[in-house]
Amino acid sequence: MKVTLINHASLLFSLNKGKQIFLTDFWNDSPAFGSWLPNPPPFYNPIYLASLSYQENFYLVVSHPHDDHIDDLFLKKYFNKNMKIIINKFSAKSLVRRLEKIGFKNLIVIEKDGKDLGDFQCLPVFDGKISNDDCSLAFRDKSYCIYHGNDNWFEINDKNLEKIKRFNGNRKLFYAAQTNSASGHPLIYPQFSDEEKKDFLEKKIRKMLLSGFTNVKNLNADYFMPYAGYSRPYVKGEKYNDQVFNPTYENLIKLLGNEKVQGKEKLLNIFCGGTINLKDGEISYPFNFEPEKVFKITDTYYKEEKKLEKCLTYNKSFSEEISDKKIIEKYLGEFNNFVKSYLEKNPEFYPSIKGKKVRFKIKNSNHNLIANLEIGTGLFFDDKIDVNKEIEIEGKLFKGLIDKKIVFDDLYTGFMAKVSRNPKDKYNRDIIMYLVMFGYKYKNTKS
Repeated sequence: MKVTLINHASLLFSLNKGKQIFLTDFWNDSPAFGSWLPNPPPFYNPIYLASLSYQENFYLVVSHPHDDHIDDLFLKKYFNKNMKIIINKFSAKSLVRRLEKIGFKNLIVIEKDGKDLGDFQCLPVFDGKISNDDCSLAFRDKSYCIYHGNDNWFEINDKNLEKIKRFNGNRKLFYAAQTNSASGHPLIYPQFSDEEKKDFLEKKIRKMLLSGFTNVKNLNADYFMPYAGYSRPYVKGEKYNDQVFNPTYENLIKLLGNEKVQGKEKLLNIFCGGTINLKDGEISYPFNFEPEKVFKITDTYYKEEKKLEKCLTYNKSFSEEISDKKIIEKYLGEFNNFVKSYLEKNPEFYPSIKGKKVRFKIKNSNHNLIANLEIGTGLFFDDKIDVNKEIEIEGKLFKGLIDKKIVFDDLYTGFMAKVSRNPKDKYNRDIIMYLVMFGYKYKNTKS
């Protein structure tokens, strides 16, 4: 039984001695969130991966509908439209609609209690208090269990721990989860110095890593695969692509310092292109290479081959700006209604957002526009009052947001906005979570 890290959150593995083949969260070179490109790119030429989709025993796995986990353009052009695709059953239909829109109909939707697919079984692991649109998926045959955690790095709650343990039984357990930052924080926060940003970033990733070790300990997993962090943002005029963390084994271990961490020996020293044999833990590559050189050459390749032109701030997709503050207030008013409605149905999902204040500052070519909202009451207020989050957005990009060409996630996770927070030491995750959720709903709602 072998698992290969293709790139980012993409794994290639088989169950039942090759009887079934799985490829998770395929991402080739389409920009995610308007600015991300995978670094490194897929280890195997994507044509070879696409050819697998024409085999009867092949399954594509899509954990959630973020662009770095589903490359619509390449999938639509080259993958078999009749291939089997495994997804979780989310309350929202966005992932199903997205896959059907690009021509895929053979969807295997996994309910909360899992699904028996004959020789193998699949179990979704979902925590609605943390995310409403992301899900871990576990797969098992008689001997092995693969836990594809993707972006779900948080400590697993007791209910889900028991669920996974029952599903795993006495099998060898391979645990994989995110070990790198996947948002604009802290790099897009200009109130912090470069040194502070580096410190924040390393502490953030260290926290993710320690959460992974806690999950490995609680699950008694045999292996811990660090992944879902092989990307770089390209925003014109910014140096974010040089400031990100390279999540190699050596760099992750450095974050732990001299601290004794239970299960540290289970962290896999593996890079894209590496394959682990779960029977004996041996990791192999078809040839030797240096990860840092791969990062550097990939970065140069994207620049020299004009791949950056596909990223939003490098092309001329947007040229217009807005001139009326009421347009911002209308967007924020709809956002406020969304928050109230969502909390009525999901009262435990970040209720802390109520009463917090957010400011949108739109930077036009000749003038700025500002609107301030108290979330919950829906009241707009004076610019002199302090806010919990200030979001600064370039005018042309905000017009793209209003015109439903992009989503708020592109601005925040895609590093294309600049954000300040008050107090300086409080993140206010709740505001960002709701702005991101509303952004998708707004874009997908007919005018």
